[in-house]
Amino acid sequence: MASRRVVSVIVVFVIAANACGYTFDDCLVEYWAGSGSNEAVVVVDFGPASYAFGYRWEAGTKYGKDLMDAVDLTGTMNYTQSYGFLNTISYGDYQNVGQNGWPTDWWGYFTSTDGAGWTDAPVGFADRVLSDGCWDGWAVQTTDAWPPANLPTTPVPEPVTITLFGIGGLLLGKLRKPQNV
Repeated sequence: MASRRVVSVIVVFVIAANACGYTFDDCLVEYWAGSGSNEAVVVVDFGPASYAFGYRWEAGTKYGKDLMDAVDLTGTMNYTQSYGFLNTISYGDYQNVGQNGWPTDWWGYFTSTDGAGWTDAPVGFADRVLSDGCWDGWAVQTTDAWPPANLPTTPVPEPVTITLFGIGGLLLGKLRKPQNV
């Protein structure tokens, strides 16, 4: 009976932890662009893998395009655009994803306040005003569905999962009563 309670408490803890979303420290950020006290992260989800890139800025109004430009100029993630639309994103083994365009290969743009609850961006990335702690996301779409069928998946370092399993195992082992023979 006690072990069922322990398992129930662990399950509630894990669900509650996931419901809270992520912080930038929870996320595996490939690299940071810019400097300043304000931070935003963009998640680029290619389908099989996703990557996060950080952007820092001081005062002033910044937009989603500023974030993408800074990340593009700072490291090896690159993007192309035309007429205000993002066309392709390249990073690592993923080159020019989105080049085939609608309806088979295009990018959906999303926003989030916690890196977990993604919603369709209400404006284009050139008009999206950034705020400290905000998340932008791009997910490759391979269907003509609207709204987009694929939401970004925030990359979380694997040690977090291993740590949760380890804590759960320790709790179960500690609360396990020895059997009398």
